[in-house]
Amino acid sequence: MAGTGEGKKEEADYKRLHSFPLIRHTDMPEEMRVETMELCVTACEKFATNNESAAKMIKESMDKKFGSSWHVVIGEGFGFEIRTAAEVSSSPTKRGEPPSGL
Repeated sequence: MAGTGEGKKEEADYKRLHSFPLIRHTDMPEEMRVETMELCVTACEKFATNNESAAKMIKESMDKKFGSSWHVVIGEGFGFEIRTAAEVSSSPTKRGEPPSGL
């Protein structure tokens, strides 16, 4: 039975390692980038089983804080790009997976 507990710990460590957001490129100011990352982590933890609710929370918060025209996509196994009208962008990908189209 000791192996089962150890296996669960290893699985939790693996999920934590591979679910941390990774930004490959952004021209956001540092303060905006940090706040956006914290918001994304918070929303995904709060709505771990409901990506639609997490995306809605992120979009509404970003629109309110930084102005409208934000688009939010949450999922696994793909890369994407987010741009505002001011050309602030971010290309986050799931750690360990190359972004598509690059």
